[in-house]
Amino acid sequence: MKLLIVDTDRDWVEMLTGWLKTLGYEVCRAYTLDRAKREWEEQQPDLVILEPTMEIIGETDALALCRELRRKHDALILATTRGKSEQDEIYCLESGADDYLCKPFFPGQLLAHIRALTRRVRSTLSLQPSSLITVGPISIDALHNQVTVRGKTFNLTPTEGKLLHFLAINANNVCTANQIVSHIWGYGNDGDIYLIKSHIHHLRQKIEPDPSNPTYIITIRGVGYSLVRRAAEEDAYISEETARTLRVITG
Repeated sequence: MKLLIVDTDRDWVEMLTGWLKTLGYEVCRAYTLDRAKREWEEQQPDLVILEPTMEIIGETDALALCRELRRKHDALILATTRGKSEQDEIYCLESGADDYLCKPFFPGQLLAHIRALTRRVRSTLSLQPSSLITVGPISIDALHNQVTVRGKTFNLTPTEGKLLHFLAINANNVCTANQIVSHIWGYGNDGDIYLIKSHIHHLRQKIEPDPSNPTYIITIRGVGYSLVRRAAEEDAYISEETARTLRVITG
């Protein structure tokens, strides 16, 4: 697995690079976002460990750059920041990070997050070309992490691809939050539930005609989410009575 570490703290980066290399990881590094952009395009990493508060002259922040570079080469993003507030975490996750880790942390914590993200990558890559699936106007290619809606194609992150594919194979059924966490991560905790909300938000930004009024990915309050086979023409709201008729999948 190839890692790209992006941080202004050179000593920290050098220490982390040496340690990760002893564990068998291929590591490249950057101390500025300009350098990170070149390394991302040339090295095509699987995972980027990033300090999200870095900026480029011109007010482009680190996560905005990641969103731009993902169009050229998709990679998972682990945000590592000294911010300790709930808002810092929400900002990182809703701005495109796949995971979040607050500094300072123990090496074992970082390794656990890397391994969890690695499992997601391997699970996505193990999907076969037959993982193409169509639900109404939505066509999902989970192998290449792409979705096409009414002829327009969008790139997905590996986690988004796996999540949308899971919803698609269970179209019109309700996928509970715990089932989604188990499918994507293999284990679950409260933090992963919040990650689901973030990824659902980003999926809606890509596939919904009006993300604030979703007609494809529907929230079933207190239960989970459902990808409906046909979007409602006049109203995205699913009534409680309709929601009760949706079968909650059990495994």
